[in-house]
Amino acid sequence: MSFRQFFLKLCVVFSLALPFFAEDFRVHAVVPVQFSDIFSETKCTAGINDAIFITLPADMTYVSGIELHFKVPEIVAAWRDTIAYSLYEPITPRPSEKQIDYSGSRISVGTFPGKLSHTIYIPLSEQMEIKNSPYYEKIAVQPNSKQGFIFFRMQLAMKGVPEEFENALFEITAKPVLIEKGKLRLFVIEPKEKKETYSVFIDSNPFTASENGNLLSMGEHHLSISSENYRNEVRTFRIEQAKETVLTIPLRGIEPTIKLVSPENAQVFFDGVPVENARDAFEISQGEHIVKFIIGDYEVVRNITAVNGRSYTVNLSIDAAVTEDE
Repeated sequence: MSFRQFFLKLCVVFSLALPFFAEDFRVHAVVPVQFSDIFSETKCTAGINDAIFITLPADMTYVSGIELHFKVPEIVAAWRDTIAYSLYEPITPRPSEKQIDYSGSRISVGTFPGKLSHTIYIPLSEQMEIKNSPYYEKIAVQPNSKQGFIFFRMQLAMKGVPEEFENALFEITAKPVLIEKGKLRLFVIEPKEKKETYSVFIDSNPFTASENGNLLSMGEHHLSISSENYRNEVRTFRIEQAKETVLTIPLRGIEPTIKLVSPENAQVFFDGVPVENARDAFEISQGEHIVKFIIGDYEVVRNITAVNGRSYTVNLSIDAAVTEDE
């Protein structure tokens, strides 16, 4: 950029930016921009004296800003820094396609460079990690997202431009910029008969589950639950960008459990007591136990020493041996 171009741009910016108090102005048209969801983008066209009215998503949990990509008309690109853009806040009345007269204060101002495309990022959260670059621009101020919309105005910043400017149209693609996080909604289910203390860790760090979920960085995570009164639980899960992962973990007591697996016609006894639905695991006490299976005249007995925090399975399998004699 030559000194003359730099000086001209500086004059344009200062003439537009000072003073930053409420002003009355008129736009040629208001172009509405809405998103069907936070993963979508929308396209529109706007002239050099139009304003863009961007309705923000209702749920801003994952939204850190708005990206506006402009396909700049050739005539505008040839006359760099002649078209200015401004953000206004507050703005009255509420923007609509039927309204062209407004009052508001500029909170940011800039000009379009001499390029056929230009991308502008509007930050709406401190979590927006995009920095300025020769290939795009990040606005320095952060508009108030609680008002639910952004008012982006374009206007001619100098006189003496060709008449073609009046019909020049920008092709605009707008989309939300998402944080590189997702949400974990953790449900820990305790046994109804008792409520004991336990500790939750994610990636070895203490974790407290929030009723509305917790934001975590994208990728794989490791969760563990430790307690003196419940069995330790370990899970691995993935967090996807701007999506919710639900994890439900039932806590189990430290009492040992046993499952007895046998053919359907077998009689099953545990410590001398017949067992129905033996394939379902059930709690037992610590210490010595006796399991007995009876099929016809065939009887199998096994001794088990149960220890807290362990699960046992006793599986009766009947095999047939094949021999071949010459």
